[in-house]
Amino acid sequence: MRDLRADPFVVEGLERLSREAFGPAGFAHGAQEVVQVLVHRGSSTLGHGYARTGGGIVRDLVDGTEEFSYEALIVWLDEYRSRAYEPGTGTWTTAEVHVYPDRPGMVEVFDEEHLKEVDDGRWHPGAEPADASIWAQQLLAYPRTADCIPDWMWAIFTAEGVDPPLYNPEFGAVDWNNRRRPVARWGTDTGARPAVIDPALEPGFFQGIGRKLFRA
Repeated sequence: MRDLRADPFVVEGLERLSREAFGPAGFAHGAQEVVQVLVHRGSSTLGHGYARTGGGIVRDLVDGTEEFSYEALIVWLDEYRSRAYEPGTGTWTTAEVHVYPDRPGMVEVFDEEHLKEVDDGRWHPGAEPADASIWAQQLLAYPRTADCIPDWMWAIFTAEGVDPPLYNPEFGAVDWNNRRRPVARWGTDTGARPAVIDPALEPGFFQGIGRKLFRA
């Protein structure tokens, strides 16, 4: 994925979040740091946030009263994720946003889910780890070659018997369920009409998928 940490788009987005947290009308006065963790999925965004105050004390942010605006955080990160995409390589899944009252903020991105557990060790309701169907939708939007899909994700597809969408560098497209969709710099072009694939005409490509998926 592309490293955008120094990109003006990212720098300006962090400055806006800092103003929302620590400006005159901010919600985090007295805090030394505000952290927001967002896990992006195809149809929803999971997340949690906290503030760190003096003495290293951490308190969870209260939804509805201590939070960033939707446009400044969610819309910005959606765009950030698309801009970070590299065809065939992919983009990030989890972003940890850190903002401060007295210095520039930063974003850390991860190619995995960082989900919050409740006190008894179970996952927060609605935040269970993604299954193969969710990862397939992620790869359909931001496709990767077989070699760029991490082993832990392959293990999920293998356990559930799912063939994932794969980036096809020969056509600059993503292939899945006998359909081929064009891929642009920012991800799959969902507005384009998919082409029907005839597997009989491309045996080498699909045999390679089977070897990767089933470790043949």
